[in-house]
Amino acid sequence: MTRMRALFPFALLSVVLSGYGCGGDPPQPKAPVAENDSDHEHRDPPPLDVSAEIGALDADKVTKVFASSMRDLQGCLRAGAKRVEFIGGGVAFFIKVDQNGRASHAHLERTSLGDRETERCMLDVLRGKDWPAPVGGKTGLARNSFDFDPPNDVRPAEQWSSDKVEETISSVGSQIAKCKQGASGSYEVTMYVTTQGSPLSVGIAPPNERGEAASDCLVQVLKSASYPKPGSWPAKVSFSL
Repeated sequence: MTRMRALFPFALLSVVLSGYGCGGDPPQPKAPVAENDSDHEHRDPPPLDVSAEIGALDADKVTKVFASSMRDLQGCLRAGAKRVEFIGGGVAFFIKVDQNGRASHAHLERTSLGDRETERCMLDVLRGKDWPAPVGGKTGLARNSFDFDPPNDVRPAEQWSSDKVEETISSVGSQIAKCKQGASGSYEVTMYVTTQGSPLSVGIAPPNERGEAASDCLVQVLKSASYPKPGSWPAKVSFSL
């Protein structure tokens, strides 16, 4: 954890020395002059500098916040399993915390859950938590990653390679480009495809916080497309946009 040093002003003490002249009588003492209180006005030390953009978060406190969120995060997964019975995978959270200890922003840096609704639920859980306030800066950054096993005892989806969906992705390329305007970078997508070739659900991780707004647009485009039929069991595929 980064430690700050508070800089306090040092008082400069001036000492005026008076002495005897060479020869003659010593100088007569002068009557004391009343000091003006305004000349020695008390000043409080300056506050700690929080002008830096990024400050430090107490690592132990951050870990406790994530740990206290696990029951609700699992609840999001169980709700998702009612729509996607074989849902599961890894997620990596990125949280920005303001000076009041509130999450000012949250997105997923990585996800293979394959369901945007579940991902949103998890982000909402973390947005609602009380976080430690950052020290030495306006904003603190909290990160953590978790792997979630499917809550249902069910056969997993068939694993597809990304080339299975290349043709479909190419066919909606112009719509994808429109969604990504002003938010450059690579979006990581995980999707489940039904036996009929339609998307059951789509999950997404943006390249940065500016890409979070484009994520919903991209999910809608991908859900509107048709994909190859995987056969007798749904498929799961991950790819980049």
